[in-house]
Amino acid sequence: MTSKTTWFAVLVLLLASLACSVSGEEALPTATPTVVATPTLAPTATPDPAATAPGAVAEATSEESAATEAAGAGADGTEEATTEGNQGEQAGTAEPGSESGGNGDQAGGGQPDGEQGPVAAGCPAPGQNLLLNPSFEGDYKPFGAFTELNHAPNWFPWWHDGQNNLRPEFKPAEASIAPNRVHSGARAQQYFKSFGQFKSGLYQPVLNVTPGTRLQFSIFGQAWSCENNNMCPGGTSVNPADMLMRVGIDPTGNTDWSADTVVWSPYFNPLDQWQIACVEAVADAEKVTVFVWASPNGPRQNQDVYWDDGSLVVLPKID
Repeated sequence: MTSKTTWFAVLVLLLASLACSVSGEEALPTATPTVVATPTLAPTATPDPAATAPGAVAEATSEESAATEAAGAGADGTEEATTEGNQGEQAGTAEPGSESGGNGDQAGGGQPDGEQGPVAAGCPAPGQNLLLNPSFEGDYKPFGAFTELNHAPNWFPWWHDGQNNLRPEFKPAEASIAPNRVHSGARAQQYFKSFGQFKSGLYQPVLNVTPGTRLQFSIFGQAWSCENNNMCPGGTSVNPADMLMRVGIDPTGNTDWSADTVVWSPYFNPLDQWQIACVEAVADAEKVTVFVWASPNGPRQNQDVYWDDGSLVVLPKID
């Protein structure tokens, strides 16, 4: 009995050992790795590092201002136009936002506190034109060291660098290339900033003015604002920004566009067509300064401003 029990126990042990051996040889299941595709981000444009310093205000170099004042008012100041010019538009970026400040210091499209002058006379009024090179013809040259700021003779660029405002590029608009962008003659003044906002314009000091005379400054303006160039065949404006263009006179002769002494016209938005703007002021000194201004209220791929055929005339006295 003892022998049978012993052999049965041995048999049970052998069977148990064999079962464990077979179970240990089974392959363990392996997890299949999950591959997640990482999206590729499109590269973004690099902001213009020279245009981001807050509070920078550009004025004409002393040599250019001296040349303008020495020329005096009423001279012809025009030269034979050429068809050469930089036709490329460099991209820049600007993030939408807000910026606070005093007169002329709001972000693109802000409503500064400068005085607005009524226009009582017809626009444009007749009379001798006191401006030099009123039709923006001639040989455009860079403004000092800024090779992208090519301005018409006797006109000088200004701009405001701020959170939402970048320095635009200036160049001649050519009638031989885009005749609809020139009001008369061969050229008009153009400036722009692709994918960005700006607050910028031009000014001209005018000498030999009789203090107390009433003056009218008028000029034709046009703008192009396109959200994406592929949406705008033929250079039309699609989903545009409000370009907030206007003109001004400083009757004290100050050349600072942000001065409280500048008398401004109402804003206008002449998209894809020429419109005239006028403003009046009474001269306080023997020198006055005229300004043009544009400050679009949002970034677009194409954001261009054109000015042509300005006039500064003395108006009859009001009895």
